[in-house]
Amino acid sequence: MIMNSLRKIDFQFYLLAFLPLAFVIGPLIVELIINTLIIFFIYSIFKNKNFSYIKNKIFISLLIFYFIILISQFNSSYFDETKINVFFYIRFIIFPFAVYEILKKDKKYLRYIFLALLITIFIVSLDGYIQFFFEKNIFGYEKYRPDRISGFFKDDLILGSYLSRLFPLIICIAVYFKDEKKLNIISIMIGVLCAIIILLSGERAPFFKTLIALTIIFFVINIRWKIKILSIIFFSFCIFTIILTNQQLLDRYVDQMKVHLFKKVEVVHLNDPDDKFRFMNNYQPMFQTSIKMFKDSKIIGKGPKTYRYHCNDPDFITYFPDKDNRVDNTILKITLSWKKLGDIELNEIFISENDVIKKGDKIFSYNFFGKNEEYIYLSEREGIVEKIFRKKENRYSRNHVFLKLDPQNSPEKEIIKTSACNTHPHNFYVQLLAETGILGFIYV
Repeated sequence: MIMNSLRKIDFQFYLLAFLPLAFVIGPLIVELIINTLIIFFIYSIFKNKNFSYIKNKIFISLLIFYFIILISQFNSSYFDETKINVFFYIRFIIFPFAVYEILKKDKKYLRYIFLALLITIFIVSLDGYIQFFFEKNIFGYEKYRPDRISGFFKDDLILGSYLSRLFPLIICIAVYFKDEKKLNIISIMIGVLCAIIILLSGERAPFFKTLIALTIIFFVINIRWKIKILSIIFFSFCIFTIILTNQQLLDRYVDQMKVHLFKKVEVVHLNDPDDKFRFMNNYQPMFQTSIKMFKDSKIIGKGPKTYRYHCNDPDFITYFPDKDNRVDNTILKITLSWKKLGDIELNEIFISENDVIKKGDKIFSYNFFGKNEEYIYLSEREGIVEKIFRKKENRYSRNHVFLKLDPQNSPEKEIIKTSACNTHPHNFYVQLLAETGILGFIYV
């Protein structure tokens, strides 16, 4: 009986040890591992009739917040669209207790998980360095932007975000194993590699979170102040040296940061001829939309994960003052996602001159030079095709004019305002206000 119990714990331990790597592989594996561990934990509670976790103050506190967002969700106009995601938020509350149940069985489990975590972080960081210096990672994934690296995550620029969440964890577990000098030296070396690659990733928010984590750790960790001060000086020197000697990082962390925080904009659609410096110009309109949503439902908000649905509502919509697009409907340019770089090669053109096209019609199939994967380009314009501009070898770049059009139901020139609609407003607190109202906001 005891052996069977140990085997179950060992199986759960292997799943838990594999979890950091699962985040690199994909979300499906992550969900399978987390849900499996939760099922084992719940089964164990009822089998052993050990309901002490239910009385845990942290569990009760998180459960109250869960019920708050459930109440908000039931009041939402988009209940059907969000009900599955919101209902299963409960797993984020149960999962930490399932992990604790595994680790408390034997100290060796934490040690082995720590080693698995260190190996994963080392491999992911090393791959990031390879992509930074050689433009490609070990699988041949190229940089999507000169100032950003993604490593194993391919077209998702989340390398820094992934590592910044694990970085404090390895430091804290290293402190727990402070008596094991060899393990501590290895963890410090990997921690330094990890912190630097977070900087090189070009992800500003994860990098600043890492700095905050380091600051807290320096104050909490029990070592001499002389060592702390020397460590801070050394780390600061490394950061400034790396940024100042790399033009792309200097542009990312200094020039782009200044633009994002304080941008001089021309407010073209207001009766104001003067340029203005606006603080956080790229985010203010999203914050304003969130506040409008909050004012419409102050107590329980509009419902979790509903900003994306409400942000274009006439009562809440907010436009960027400096992002009015002057659209020429007489031409069709090749526009691609900012994530997709490089020239494209046309394979098949689906339309001819004098054809009538509508928005969303297939225009041509293409692939990126040197790649085999084929895509379909859809029209962003409507009208009669007057001329198709063909290039030698069918090779085109972003913003090349492909068609000349005679628009039938659209003006030749028009100005289109850009709304601040997004999947989320890029700030936890205004999102809480908008989606969970004063109850969710005050509780957090």
